[in-house]
Amino acid sequence: MCNFLLPVPRRNEARIVGGSDTVIENHPYLVSLRRLHKHSCGGAILNTNTILTAAHCVYYSELVPSDFEVRAGSTLRNEGGQLVTVSEIHTHPDYNDWTLEWDISVLKLVSPLQLSATVQSINLPARSLTIPDGTSVSLAGWGALYYQGPSTNHLQHVMLPIVSNSRCGMAYQNFAPILPFHVCAGIKGKDACQGDSGGPLVYQNQIIGIVSWGYGCAFDNYPSVYTRVSEFLDFITERL
Repeated sequence: MCNFLLPVPRRNEARIVGGSDTVIENHPYLVSLRRLHKHSCGGAILNTNTILTAAHCVYYSELVPSDFEVRAGSTLRNEGGQLVTVSEIHTHPDYNDWTLEWDISVLKLVSPLQLSATVQSINLPARSLTIPDGTSVSLAGWGALYYQGPSTNHLQHVMLPIVSNSRCGMAYQNFAPILPFHVCAGIKGKDACQGDSGGPLVYQNQIIGIVSWGYGCAFDNYPSVYTRVSEFLDFITERL
């Protein structure tokens, strides 16, 4: 491992490692964010016309907001549910596409989602929220069941342990700094991976993290790095 390697975004093929089949009713806040009509990332419903995701999921100079859409309310990423086009993209002004710092975007939709048992908003965390090392948190997304495996159309779910920023920083000391606006989670054999970017890390029906980057997928001693949502409440609430 070279000390000049940079964070690798969870950008490409969708997958959750070590997960199991679930249904959207268990994660009704989750959406498939689609770029040019193909699944590219996850996202979370904040209200009927607002989605929270990672900045690197929508940071393409050649694309406009209408090149993106979300599918809500479906267990299957490529069919069913409600499909709504994005009208506005609000990327954090300090986002760095090279280091993936400040990796957060708020999306507005051209028309409101219709709430139901399969389409629900998720709560934002309190500004003071702290989650102890080892606490179990939830992640859901679409994709393969193992690193570099084939993708799947059916929603997957996995429970992950929180990894303290100090432990996470030691793991990534040759890659990039782990900063206060990061939160880490994962264990060998259970993790997020490419394409899960932008998806919500959830604790007690609160979105505490947004899938951002990591080294490999479910590798020993390399948890995934998430944008810590509680550090961005002003940015988010100004755009609700």
